[in-house]
Order: sequence, then structure tokens, then C-alpha cells
Amino acid sequence: MKNSLNLSSIPFGKLRIPLSVLEGGVSTFTLLAVNPNLSLGYGCRFSHPIEITAHVTSVGGDILVELEVESEGEFLCDRCDVKYKRVIRGTAKTLFTFDCTRTGVGEKEDIRCLSPSAHEIDITQDVRDALLLAVSTKHLCREDCLGLCSHCGANLNFESCSCPKDDIDPRWEILKGLKLD
Repeated sequence: MKNSLNLSSIPFGKLRIPLSVLEGGVSTFTLLAVNPNLSLGYGCRFSHPIEITAHVTSVGGDILVELEVESEGEFLCDRCDVKYKRVIRGTAKTLFTFDCTRTGVGEKEDIRCLSPSAHEIDITQDVRDALLLAVSTKHLCREDCLGLCSHCGANLNFESCSCPKDDIDPRWEILKGLKLD
């Protein structure tokens, strides 16, 4: 590890690594993205600072950026509709290159072409992608969440209800008599 720089408290939309500080080998940057106000779809929001560690390897015209990100996300439970918070950790790798003639450059999301006049690498999208990929597709406040009663809407995690539990859609009633061996 040649360099180790701390560029803390950077606004989320300005997450850039200056090329002037890169030398051959590996450089490590510690960043703190403040005020992200990042929404990643229904019921998923990051408004807390995002801690970022970027390991940047520079060899010739290629720059490999390996990110480790961590932030507290705010979610809406898919079963009981309650807001909850959870720490999310994610990773991403992106290869930046000045040689845009290579096969596949521009076709893959993890390989990006840099302009010959580039002075910095923007990692904002990579940080967003690392968080997005680390978030579960099913948001649950806890694994054993009981959800809401389908009749009265009571949150079964906090209260019980007196709704009938064995109501079966009449269209499925005939299946009760089915005997399987």
C-alpha cells in the first residue's frame, strides 16, 4: 500500500478521486459521503453518512477501484409496513481505463473509459451500486415478522386480533377433501 489518504466529509454527489495523487501500486482512500439522501426504490432510503474505503490500483493506463461501503439504511417492512433501520455493507469493483479501443469497454458496467483529459475518477455511481446490490430484495424488520392481519390490518407483531384464522377462499374449499398418499 503506497498511499493512504483521508478525504472525509464529501457531499455524496461529489465523490471523486483525483488522479494526481495516484502513483503506481495501491492507494487507499477513506471517504465519508455526507447528506446522501439516496433513495433506492420503494421503502429503501439512505440519509445517514456513507463510509467508503477505496483501494485504487494504478498500472499503466488502467485504474482498478475496489470499494467497501457502509451506511445505515431506512427501510419499510414488506410484511408489517413498519419503518426500521439496518446497517448495510457492500462492495464494488470498477476498472477505469484510458484505452477505450479495448473490446468490451463501454459494454460492461464495471469497465469505464476515461477521457485523456480526465483529472479525477467519479465513484458516485459505484458507491450507489455497491449499496443497491447489498440490500436484500425482501425488506423484513426481523426474520420472524408476523405481518398484518389480512382482515382487520392489526400488526400481529404487537397485538393479536380475533379475526377467524381458518377462512378459506370458497374456490379452494374442494381441495380440503383431497387425500394424498
